[in-house]
Amino acid sequence: MSDFSDLTVGLSGLEAQQTAMDTVGQNVANASTPGYVDEEVQLGSVGAVQHMGFDDSASPLPGDGVEVAGIERLSNQYLQQQSYTEQANQGTLTAQQAGLQSIQGNFPEPSTTGISSQLTQFWQDWSTLANNPSDEATRATLVQDAGSLTSSLNQTSTALTTLSQQTVQSMTSTLGQVNQDAAQIASLNQQMLGTSANSSSGDSLADQRDQLISQLSTQLGVNVTYNADGTANVYSGSEALVSGPNSQTLSLSSSGPPYSLVWSQDHTSFQPSSGALAGDLSVVNQYVPGYQQNLDQVAQSLMGSVNNLVSTGYDLNGNQGTPFFLGTGASDISVNPAVAATPALIAAASAPVASGSSATNEDGTIAADIGELPNSQTVTLDVPSGGWSAGASASSWSGATTTTGTEADTAYNELVTGIGQATSTVNNSLTNQQTVTTNVNSALQSATGVNTDQEMTNMVMYQNAYDASAKFISTVDAVLQTLVSMVNS
Repeated sequence: MSDFSDLTVGLSGLEAQQTAMDTVGQNVANASTPGYVDEEVQLGSVGAVQHMGFDDSASPLPGDGVEVAGIERLSNQYLQQQSYTEQANQGTLTAQQAGLQSIQGNFPEPSTTGISSQLTQFWQDWSTLANNPSDEATRATLVQDAGSLTSSLNQTSTALTTLSQQTVQSMTSTLGQVNQDAAQIASLNQQMLGTSANSSSGDSLADQRDQLISQLSTQLGVNVTYNADGTANVYSGSEALVSGPNSQTLSLSSSGPPYSLVWSQDHTSFQPSSGALAGDLSVVNQYVPGYQQNLDQVAQSLMGSVNNLVSTGYDLNGNQGTPFFLGTGASDISVNPAVAATPALIAAASAPVASGSSATNEDGTIAADIGELPNSQTVTLDVPSGGWSAGASASSWSGATTTTGTEADTAYNELVTGIGQATSTVNNSLTNQQTVTTNVNSALQSATGVNTDQEMTNMVMYQNAYDASAKFISTVDAVLQTLVSMVNS
């Protein structure tokens, strides 16, 4: 190696350490940037140059300095995928919690104005009527309270339907964001194909891409694989949402429940196992329909048990009892308009007045029996001829069949208890999941994020190496100056 080559060695040291310090500065500047992954300069020694006609076997030459082999992005694919998985699980539970809390809000129990209290008042009205079956005011109060009860059932059913519709709208909006994120990820993959490996621009693109995937994972559970060219494939279920520079979209099925997601390429249905979309799907496919069915059972038990008894009774004028309730379920249960208009039609008596008598019916046996219904776990129900779908017609009750079902209060209490238990379970699961997600993300941040203390240590090390290279150059310069002076003297 010539003396002038030493200057090149020193210069390579200056340039390499300057790049290293620049990288430290980049890391420190982005210490608080979301999604930024720590970068580290990879340095490599430059071997000695073999000069023509020079045999270095007896006296090996030192190398020709240092070079920057690249800037490595300190990612951790294992922890990154684990973070995606746990964020998706948290997204599922968060959506389920929001759905269940909204459902629970429609059942304000215990409450003095809730359905449970209204049921209690309704049965008490029948017991009061049993003691004074000819009193018009008592009959009017029964009709009024029954109307309030059926209105509450109607409103609660409508609220559940509205919640389902709102959740469907929310999923449609979420899918729009998912498809946008997927397209952006594919675009970033495309841009990465035009960058060199370990370049700062490529690392920046990878940071943006992984940040988008992290955002996407909260909405839709994903699995990520990485290609040799630096691009990433994003899978959900068995299909690729993003494949290198290409992406496809997801949409919501046009009808339901049950609803599902539909892939744009092969139009197959897809039920995600995690992410906010999976949680929302469980709300519209399971929770709301299930509780809506339970609420219908409450309404049908109320209609069936009361109509069963009044069908065996007689009204104030001694006529055969007419159905007190009409309807097919909670959405349309109502007091029979004929009864509402003429409370004297309420069949409170078990026997008609004597033939030819003009007296009113003072028997309240049927009313008393109805007032005792909540004291039984199971009751006999009338089911309209043609099934419950025909229950809105008064004529369908004339050919009713009978069955045994759960008493209305018991069914309602079971419904409210079930909602409470489901909400509590999801709340506890979400609390535990939040801890897991936080721990995983902390581990990921520790492995890939910027540690400012370590960066300051690196800065001192690179600065000392830079100063040493500068000192080396000045020393070589002094030697060369001495050598030139000796030659010229």
